[in-house]
Amino acid sequence: PRNARARALLGINALRVGDIQRGREELEAAFALDPYDVWAKNTLDLLDTFKDYREIRTGRFLFVIESKDAELLSLYADSLAEEAYDSLASRYGYRPATPIRVEFFRSHADFSVRTVGLAGLGALGVSFGRVVAMNSPAGRRPGEFNWGSTLWHELAHVFTLEMSGHRVPRWFSEGLSVYEERRARRGWGDDPSPLFIAAYASGKLPSLSRLNDGFMRPSYPEQVVLSYYLASLACEMIEREFGLDAIRAMLHGYRAGKTTEQLFKEVLRSDQSVLDRRFDAWVRQRFAREFEAVRPRNAPEDRADGRGGIGIAIEGPYVETMRKAAELVREERFDEAIPILERAKAMFPEYAGEDSPYALLARSYFSKGDLRRAAAELAARVGIDEEAYDAHLDLARTLATLGDSAGAANALDRAMWIYPFHLADHETLAVLARAAGQHGVHIRERRAVLALDPADRAEALYQLASAYLLAGDLVSARREVLRALEIAPNFERAQELLLRLRASRPPGGH
Repeated sequence: PRNARARALLGINALRVGDIQRGREELEAAFALDPYDVWAKNTLDLLDTFKDYREIRTGRFLFVIESKDAELLSLYADSLAEEAYDSLASRYGYRPATPIRVEFFRSHADFSVRTVGLAGLGALGVSFGRVVAMNSPAGRRPGEFNWGSTLWHELAHVFTLEMSGHRVPRWFSEGLSVYEERRARRGWGDDPSPLFIAAYASGKLPSLSRLNDGFMRPSYPEQVVLSYYLASLACEMIEREFGLDAIRAMLHGYRAGKTTEQLFKEVLRSDQSVLDRRFDAWVRQRFAREFEAVRPRNAPEDRADGRGGIGIAIEGPYVETMRKAAELVREERFDEAIPILERAKAMFPEYAGEDSPYALLARSYFSKGDLRRAAAELAARVGIDEEAYDAHLDLARTLATLGDSAGAANALDRAMWIYPFHLADHETLAVLARAAGQHGVHIRERRAVLALDPADRAEALYQLASAYLLAGDLVSARREVLRALEIAPNFERAQELLLRLRASRPPGGH
């Protein structure tokens, strides 16, 4: 009972399984014995901030969110989490016990302390099984991450960790989570990049049988990030060539204490060396076009020249073509740049970063006044890049100008999973959703406006009441219009709406 470190570890692990009261008690006892334990001190300080959080219980989830963000984020997190649970339960034939606790942290340092007890963790989310912790979009700049795909990723971990009794190796769990992101929404999840192709071609990524080394014993910093995508490809190949039942069988096998080598033999009917060659051939066939377009050129590390920290400079037809096209765009020679950008896009169609052909083509078509083609390039780009916040907004504005309210609403709706804290975006999406007849989105966005504390709260309540009326929910419409009139009793449009609602009430209704 006087072993301070043991009690601190017990407290931290109690928190990781969601036993907050037990965790605090053990950490306080540990801190009383040893006030110099930085992990206990940091975690107790974090627990002291929990008074500023709200707990929101839904069907199968308990969301823990800072009070100022709780109403807004829960509007989105609830429906996505329930969708993820249903989708993953169907795929894996397994249903984790509920409720699943999901914590959002505005402070990345707080998230890091929650995870490992110290600040500085370079992750966005973590799953301890039925307890998930992740960054809130409020703590990141727009475009830094997609919190919707991150939430889906972590919920996939809940399934693979619980299903395997927490014995699944990291490569398989991370690979499945990234793979499930891609399956969840078009554009979500990691994508191939020129750096990935160059690293693979130069032998700087591990084989299938050694994939865990890319996470647990990386030989250079970027290897961890690149291994996420590589592991997702391994999981994709296993499902395509051996079926989803093979993935389920492997998870059950890990639960029984079997090794990856054993499961390759028992489930995939092959030894590691054969599977290594088979996976390598699959990757090279999958990206044959990209391997032709991008080549590694070994060179000293030179970050200032745009090269990665793995000592690889990227060259090849794609790089040369993009260099020429970018120069033409800078010189505003768009008619010459466009066919060259199209050639580059054909060489590497799955890359859609800021420096991609899609981005430069959209810019070129905008400059020429061709909004339809600009919109097509933006749509292609956001269909690949989950974090392209500005591109989502540009697409929404362009489609709205072209009269495509439904398309504009969809683009702006996707942007909310990147950054949902701009009130004007919610106002715009509400108008677009109303025009497109998307009643559920219209109501959600009017609620989101209220969650962001608008200057004219009576007007926001009136608009929410109108949204409910359009959806045929007269009870909710009456509730919200009465809330508006409590704030502004002389609000004429709200008074008129209330009279309309009373006139719509069936005989004998209340």
